[in-house]
Amino acid sequence: MSATIHPSAVIEEGAVIHDGAKIGPFCYISSQTTVGPDAHLVSNVTTYGRVSIGANTQVWPFAVLGGPPQIHPYQDSDTQLVIGASCVIREHVTMHRGSTRDQGLTKIGDGCYFMDNSHVAHDCVVEDNCILARSATLGGHAHLAKGVYIGGLAAVHQWTRIGTFAFIGALALVTRDVIPFAMANGNPAHLKGLNIVGFKRRGNSTAQIRDILAAFDMLFGDDVTPLQDRISDVSESFQDNEQVQAMLDFLNGTSKRGICSAER
Repeated sequence: MSATIHPSAVIEEGAVIHDGAKIGPFCYISSQTTVGPDAHLVSNVTTYGRVSIGANTQVWPFAVLGGPPQIHPYQDSDTQLVIGASCVIREHVTMHRGSTRDQGLTKIGDGCYFMDNSHVAHDCVVEDNCILARSATLGGHAHLAKGVYIGGLAAVHQWTRIGTFAFIGALALVTRDVIPFAMANGNPAHLKGLNIVGFKRRGNSTAQIRDILAAFDMLFGDDVTPLQDRISDVSESFQDNEQVQAMLDFLNGTSKRGICSAER
């Protein structure tokens, strides 16, 4: 099935619109944009520069995709924004292309949901099935692993990492890396514990959850013992728990912001 393009839409020469895509009224699609099969740009959607919109992705009115990075002094170059398949991008969402200060790529995974007015800055990586609630904001170079939830009006500082299935509460200011499976809230954000509901929904047994909680207490219940010693102790005690090992891998990864600590 060929693409459906409303007569009022402006499609610059060179844009690629795949079969089954729908381009609604008053959209403006730049010459370097690719719109995937069965994607739907509802109306008044604007793209700039090299933007790729994945198959079956929905983009709602007044979203602006691929604007140049908001870096002072102003820098613009031939960088990219790549959006995966089956995403939902609601009203007034903004996503910027990458910058020359990183890999030149802002990348969104599959199955993500961006509520209205949320923002993804330059050079961010958002992995599959993440959710940004209303007006949530990612600073440049932030990295969200799969399944992360960012609450409404929360802000994530540039270069911050957030581990898989972490849950960030509404209004939080995240200035340090948040380990996988954790819940964080506050200004500045601190760890409030682990996302137990998420573990249950993913089929973890009571014994597995008990081990994960014990490992969390060992890692964050003691601020006297050096962190690397705590990591070593947990690694030895919970070698067979995949979730615990994922937390340890995250803690051993490269961090520019430091690790978000537990609330005292």
